[in-house]
Formats: sequence, structure tokens, C-alpha cells
Amino acid sequence: MAYPVKWYASQMQGAPSLGDTADGALAALLKAVLVTGFGTLTINSLVWDAATGWAKATISAGHAYLQDSVIEVSGASPAAYNGEHRAMKVSSTEVWFELDGGNPGSAASGVMSMKVAPLGWTLTHESGDGKMAIYRPTDVSASGNVSLRIDNTAFSGWFGATYMGYLAKMQLVEDVVDINTYTLIADQRWPATGRYSDKRWDLIGDPQLFYFLPAYASGNYQSMFAVGYLKSVRPGDRYHAITLNYSSTNADDSNRRWNVGVGGSFTNYGTQGLTFDDTTNRLLARPYSQLFGVVGCWFKGMFTRFGTGMNVPNGADNAFYMSTDPIMVMETGNHLRGYLPGLICPFASVSAWYRKNFSNMPALPGKIVRFVSGTYTESTTQGAPTMVGFDLTGPWR
Repeated sequence: MAYPVKWYASQMQGAPSLGDTADGALAALLKAVLVTGFGTLTINSLVWDAATGWAKATISAGHAYLQDSVIEVSGASPAAYNGEHRAMKVSSTEVWFELDGGNPGSAASGVMSMKVAPLGWTLTHESGDGKMAIYRPTDVSASGNVSLRIDNTAFSGWFGATYMGYLAKMQLVEDVVDINTYTLIADQRWPATGRYSDKRWDLIGDPQLFYFLPAYASGNYQSMFAVGYLKSVRPGDRYHAITLNYSSTNADDSNRRWNVGVGGSFTNYGTQGLTFDDTTNRLLARPYSQLFGVVGCWFKGMFTRFGTGMNVPNGADNAFYMSTDPIMVMETGNHLRGYLPGLICPFASVSAWYRKNFSNMPALPGKIVRFVSGTYTESTTQGAPTMVGFDLTGPWR
């Protein structure tokens, strides 16, 4: 089965760490998620479980694969067990997963392994040490001319000597010749480590766009970053790549002191990616005209941000409300450029739902939804994280 959307989290089997003070951790994390997959373990037995109608893999030494994630099996015979599958249930030593063709007819044999399946982007260029890389969606005809370049080396200024920020370059590029030869569209920053936090992270994406929510700095909040292609309304659009960025390119910015916790001064290290009607730290590669130069944009919603607007439960009907409509992306000048796919806008934030998955909600039958909380202001003293939902089933387009 094809899985157009996949999700990843720091507690998964073999998940790469966001790191602490060393350069290269973000680059390694993105390569593992986007291209190679991670968390490979040996399968000791693989059978068809008639009671559940799923295949059952036993990993005697134990594992940390998660329900609802997409795993990849290789080395099994019959071959029907191989490939990418949705994990339907897990125990400490077993993983049950769905098979399109049903019962393969016999238990599997061979040198069998399982890993968390990659998102399926293409790595086009990489430095020898792996700390710089250029990625693009695999199907260029469905996306556009823009690639993502990550520079997670110890370049001058990546580390804040006084105020302790750690930033990697997140760049939009085109006309790529090699890792150092390209046309620069935009030069932004993402957090390069999880310094001072518990280093948890979530990443949800499809073949053209992904959302990355790392925890970093002493506030220990996750913030939402993104890169990739929105759903454009313009025919033939080749520059509808969008980014959500860190609020500064200066890792030693005195207003963004990673080593100061919530309640202190100068903790403006959050992002505003979950707010509506706000152009802060987000851009499109080119305007709808396709002429050179980045352009600002903002998202439209019913209330001021994700995760707010109504009581939960709603008094009149004891319900929880959310919007499943695609998020409008407005370009500077009040032009609708397209829609930001995969997001679900809850009208309240429920702390007990944080980083939890829900299946077959009344408004979304047949879907799996994951709720994560992220910052909605730069200042961690002015607001706790707000909740956003992600469609883990898709397709987003």
C-alpha cells in the first residue's frame, strides 16, 4: 500500500537525537527521516495472525516502534510481507501490521528486518561529512524548481557564545550544480540542536512538504517549522515553496537567550507559525507572477490561532469542535496563493491530547489525527503552546 503521509517522533525506535552542542545532528536527523529511514532491527519470526487479520512480527529483544507509524520490512519470503506497512498494534516485543493482499499463505523465512520507513524525498547533493545536504521532492513534476539546502556545519556564528542559541542554515535554492554551487532564493535558520530541552521532536510530512516541531531552549517548548510546497491555485506554479522559520539569523541574539527559562526575560525564541493573519517568519519562494524575489504570506483561520476560540467541551452539545477545511495561504496583496495541506485546526487546546493519536473521529472517519502543541508567540512568557492537528492518513493533495 502507498502511504502518502508519514509521521515521526523522537520516541520511535532508533530515532535520531536532535543533539545538544555538536554540529551535524539536525542534518543527520533530516537524512534519516527524509531518505534512509531509521531504527533497523532483526525480526525473529513473521507470521499471519488470523485473529487480527494482520501480519505479526516478533522482535525478541524488544523494540520501540509505534502504532500508526509506517514501518518497512525487508528480507522476508513470501515477498508479500516485504515493503511499507502501517503498524496497527504493538506490544513490547511484537508489531502487527496490515497487508494489502491478506494472508500470504505461510509464515515468513529469511534474514528479515524492520525499520521506520523514510518519507521518500530525494537527496541530490551532500558534503563528505554529511553536515550539508540538498533535498527535493522526488516527483519534481508535481512540485517545482526549488530545493531545500541544509547547512548544519559549525559555520561562523552558528553558535551563540553568550546567549547560547544553536542555528543551522535552512535555505531555498535552485539551479543546483553541486553542494556549494547554486542560486540562493532565501537564507533562513532553524534550531540546530535541542540544547537545554528534553530534545523531543515530531515531524509529519508528505512527498512535497513537511512540518518539523522540535523542542529547544530552556522553555522546553516545541515550535513549528515547515518547508515544501503548498497546494497552489495557480496553474503551472513552479515557485509555491513555503517556509516557516526561526525568528532570527543570529544565534547570539540578546533577545533570544536559550539558557533562560519560562518566566525570565529575553526568552523570545519561540515561533509564530501557529497564528493566523501574521506574516512573521514565513515566506514563499516567489510571488504568483513567478518573478524573482521572495514574497510574504499569512494563513487565514476563524480565530486568532490554532487551538483557541471555544470552550471544551462546548456547553450546548458537549462537543469538541475543529476545522477540517484546508488552511488558506494568502500572498502579499491579498492574493490567495493556495492551501497549506495536512493541518487540522482545533478550536481549543487540550493538554491531555498532547502528542497523542486519534482514529475515526466523527468529523474525520477513516483518518488518524495526531495533536501536538507548539508556540504561537516568540516570547515564552506571553503564552503557553497551542494545539494543532495533523492528518496522518492523507492524501494531502
